[in-house]
Amino acid sequence: MHAARSTTGVNDRLVPIRRTWRQLSGALLDVVLPPACSSCGTAAEVLCDPCRRRLVERRPDGCARCGAATADGGRCQSDHRHLRHVSQLIAPYRFVGTAGRLVRRFKLGGDAAAGRWLARAMADAFRICGAAGRPLVLSVPLHRARRRRRGFDQAAWLALGIAKRLGLRAATGVLVRTRATRPQGDAMVLSRTDNVRGAFAVREPEAIRGRSVLLIDDVFTTGATARTCAKLLKDAGARSVALLVACES
Repeated sequence: MHAARSTTGVNDRLVPIRRTWRQLSGALLDVVLPPACSSCGTAAEVLCDPCRRRLVERRPDGCARCGAATADGGRCQSDHRHLRHVSQLIAPYRFVGTAGRLVRRFKLGGDAAAGRWLARAMADAFRICGAAGRPLVLSVPLHRARRRRRGFDQAAWLALGIAKRLGLRAATGVLVRTRATRPQGDAMVLSRTDNVRGAFAVREPEAIRGRSVLLIDDVFTTGATARTCAKLLKDAGARSVALLVACES
């Protein structure tokens, strides 16, 4: 039993080393081989033309809060309950086709080129939405055990890249995850809201008091995680919390 625990610990510590080696190996291969499409792997600069055509973009002229299409510029038909405590949902893509594949390659495979594409698209979507002010950029945190297994925190990685592109400040350690949860898409999760209840905390409320916050995550599905985090941030003194994700499912 002790030997098994020791082996597991060594394997966990090797995950980020293996991921870094894969990324470095990829960079070295790019020097001697043509770059590959981050979606399908064919020779192309970041994305090949067929994969670009399979990007499903969200319409920029939809509801100012949720992005849903409105009839002839009329009122949104959504009651926005899924965005309680969230002032605005911003996302460049739908979680289908190429965009969904890019998220999976970045999140699960550590594909930095896919991550850069998503960060650039997210920053562009924020500019297009015309949000005022200079919000503080935070990310939905990953639990340390999952971060250790995965090798990196995908939302924090995106947050840093987006903040740099927008000239904003990204803060770490303000919003933290206090306990591990099952993935929200896990078949064992009967209630996504219950799954994340009590899973987050604000550690540095003085950093957000009276400020607008731009919260970063990779995908928006039901909004349970975003609502939980946004409520905590607002209870801690944030003036408003907007959500920026790569894809809405």
